[in-house]
Amino acid sequence: MGRRARQRWVKYPPENVYFSSDGRNIEESVVLTVSEFEAMRLKHYINFNQKDAAEKMGVSQPTFSRMLERAHQKVTQALYEGKSIHVHGGNIDYKTSFLGYGCLSCNNEWEDQQASKERIVECPNCDSKKVYYLVREHV
Repeated sequence: MGRRARQRWVKYPPENVYFSSDGRNIEESVVLTVSEFEAMRLKHYINFNQKDAAEKMGVSQPTFSRMLERAHQKVTQALYEGKSIHVHGGNIDYKTSFLGYGCLSCNNEWEDQQASKERIVECPNCDSKKVYYLVREHV
């Protein structure tokens, strides 16, 4: 009996989950898992090497390579047979991002979804102007 599949980490769900050139129904589609879609995004859209992409997804490089190969096979099948592609399912969880600021004076960190490098802010804890922009991915 094989090992249980590890959970794959995905930054965010795909905006487009159904691809079709002729409006065929979903029953005639090839199903691409969200993790396979994410593997293709990291490797071919973001241009990460397989080692870095695997790290981002929390899997080994050989596992990432197998996911990418399955994704390529499914997309090729859909293109060759004229089928739609539906992105759905898989053993995944989403990473959450922390966006905000940190204070050099009192070490306070706070979240602010409108944070940017250009904004000038003061620390809400000590009113210091020695503040830095902070972005972190949480798993």
